[in-house]
Amino acid sequence: MEITIGKARRGQPSDALPGQAYVGRPSPLGNPFQLGRHGSRAQVIARYRRWLWRRLQEPGSIQRRELERLLGRAQAGRLELLCWCAPLPCHAEVIRSALHWLAEQQR
Repeated sequence: MEITIGKARRGQPSDALPGQAYVGRPSPLGNPFQLGRHGSRAQVIARYRRWLWRRLQEPGSIQRRELERLLGRAQAGRLELLCWCAPLPCHAEVIRSALHWLAEQQR
C-alpha cells in the first residue's frame, strides 16, 4: 500500500485527480487547529494527532468513515494525500499513519 503526500494546487479541492485525495480544510480530515492561533506547526500537528485519534475511536464519526473510504482507495492502488502545507511537516502525515494503523487492524 503506497500512500504519499503532495502539495495541493490552485483551484478547487474537488479538482484532485484519480488517486489523489484533498485532506486540507474544509475536508472531513482537515486540521481544525490553526498555525499561530493554536501553536507552532509541531504543536498543531500534535493536537491534530490527539483529535484524530479520538475521532478514530468513534465508529460512526465522519473522520472514521472518511479514513475507511481512503483506506479502500489506498488498498486498490496508489493514494496521494493533498494539503497546502506539503512538503513542510503536515497533518497529512498523521492521516497516513492512521491509514496504516487501520490497515493493520483489518488484518
